[in-house]
Order: sequence, then structure tokens, then C-alpha cells
Amino acid sequence: MGAPYNSGFDDFAYFIDSDTQKGYFSSNRADGKGGDDIYGFTAQPCKQIITGTVRDGKLLTPIAMATVQLIDESGKIVTEVMSDENGVYEIEADCSQKYKILGIKADYKDDLKDIATTDITGFEHTVDLNLIPLINDNEIVINPIFFDFDKWGIRADAAYELENIVSVMRAHPNMVIKIESHTDSRGGDNYNLKLSDRRAKSTQEYLYSRGISKERIESAIGYGETQLVNDCSNGVKCSKEKHQENRRSKFIILNDTN
Repeated sequence: MGAPYNSGFDDFAYFIDSDTQKGYFSSNRADGKGGDDIYGFTAQPCKQIITGTVRDGKLLTPIAMATVQLIDESGKIVTEVMSDENGVYEIEADCSQKYKILGIKADYKDDLKDIATTDITGFEHTVDLNLIPLINDNEIVINPIFFDFDKWGIRADAAYELENIVSVMRAHPNMVIKIESHTDSRGGDNYNLKLSDRRAKSTQEYLYSRGISKERIESAIGYGETQLVNDCSNGVKCSKEKHQENRRSKFIILNDTN
């Protein structure tokens, strides 16, 4: 049964009334009154507390009214609460279980944390959540979208990132954007221009497939290597990381009456 029922001493004669859930056991543990003592108890479910603060991952300021979900191993949402004005949340969870804690807020990227509860009743875990803002000035910013070599189909990892664009546009029903796709300088100029344009159009079609209406995407254009963000132009030796800075998709906000 674990502590405090079991100890390093002689614990015996356990009894519980199944109707009242009250019981007794005997023990000669050191903090008793005599030799063998009788201890009474009431059986209660083993529960623990998970608490933490939801913050803006960029500014590190608390986020109020963020949704925090406790998800079990089967993927079921066990509990859902909201963070308070200081970004603090608190959830009660069963002992000896594995959970995920998911933080959600419109215009932010979700944060998902793993946690395993122990077998000690009342133990408190701290799980802070950092939500990354998706809107930066006039742009929706997500992680880089990657394509297979010489292809423009939307991969599963790219679709996962594009769901953040879908989320923002659903939260802002009047938002209008334009899509830009850029490459690095490796490969022919004309080839890069055509490939990036196909990728921009493919990204546009994905958003359409997720219910974003056509009038909300003004354009989807590939610029190839014509708008590099560093000095890695044709003939310049650069690291993979430097070239990666130029391989990017941009989602520019043109209008948002919200």
C-alpha cells in the first residue's frame, strides 16, 4: 500500500470496513505511544496536484485565460481548466499515472509537456508552460516548412506547422494574408524561382483544403533566391545553417479588422 500504511517496522493486522471505508492496522513504528499500537484511517483515492504558470515564451509575461488540459495515456482529456489573471493554473490528478499537460491560447503555439505522477498522496508537481506567439508585427511566424528535394508536396511535418496558420486565421475570420516562398542560392536561378512558386501554391492549396476561403489569401508567390536575407548569394561559400536562413516561407498579414 505504500506510505504511510507501510513502514520499515512491523505493520500487521490490517482491517477495513468496505461500507464505511474506515479501517485499522497495528504497528510498532517508532513514533507510536507504546509497543504495538493501533492506528485508524479512512481510505481515500490517491490524488496529486499539478500546478504551474502559463507564460508568453518570448516576453516571459503571464498569460491569463489560457486553456490547460490534462490528457491521459489514451489521449482522453481528463480535466480542462483556465489560467488565472497571473497565468497560474491548478489541476488534480490521480497518483501513479502518466499524463500530458497541454497549454492552448489563440494566436499562440501550443505547449505540450509530459508528467508522471508518483504514489504519494498530496504531492505537488510544478509544470510551467511557455506558449510561443504566432503573430509578430504583420506576420504569422511558424517553424520552417520543409519539402523533399526537388518536390513541392506538403509533408506531414509541414502540415503540422501549417495548422498554426489555420488556427490563427480561424481566430481572426477577417484576416487576409499573402504567402511568399524563398530558396537559397544553390541551384539555378530560374529553377529556384519555379520551384519556390510551386511550393507557395502548394501551401496555398493546403490552407484551402483546411477550410480557409480563397478570398482570404491574396497571393502565393515564389521568389526563388531573389530576396536573400544574408550574403550567401551565387558563388559565396556559406554553411548549411546560413543557407537555411534563406529557405523560408512567409505569411504576411495584409488586413485584419479584428
